[in-house]
Amino acid sequence: MGLSHLDGLFYRIVPAARADQALAPAVSPEGRFHHSGQPTLYVSPRPDWAEHAIATYVRDTDPPRVICELRLTTKVLDLRDPAQCTAAQIDPALAAIPWLPQRAEGLPASSWTVSDRARAFGADGMIYTARSEPSRWHLVLFRWPEASLTGRLLAYPQ
Repeated sequence: MGLSHLDGLFYRIVPAARADQALAPAVSPEGRFHHSGQPTLYVSPRPDWAEHAIATYVRDTDPPRVICELRLTTKVLDLRDPAQCTAAQIDPALAAIPWLPQRAEGLPASSWTVSDRARAFGADGMIYTARSEPSRWHLVLFRWPEASLTGRLLAYPQ
């Protein structure tokens, strides 16, 4: 089973002071689908879904944010596709286990097993569903050639 081909617009919300770095990897060394400083870029196919994705991390005292629209063409592993998961030897249920409590206990995040397998399978990224609403999905990129990824700044609805 092959990977899914994506070609479309995606959205990322970043601090306004970092708008010129919208294509830069996540700044934290760990996240839901990255660890040990692995480069990742988290994006969403809709602006409102991008807002949902960062809502738990946003504080009233945070600096202003902007939303960036990115044009992306890539091949990804889709965790919603059982055949792709089987081919990559991935249990997609591991992606839905909250990673922060595992890290608080000093354990590796179960979701890292999923993203590490997707990387090894040759995927440039991975489609995953939101834990709070499975009809909502997001994209994490592991490899993104910046020359083929373009973006523009949009106003962020606050």
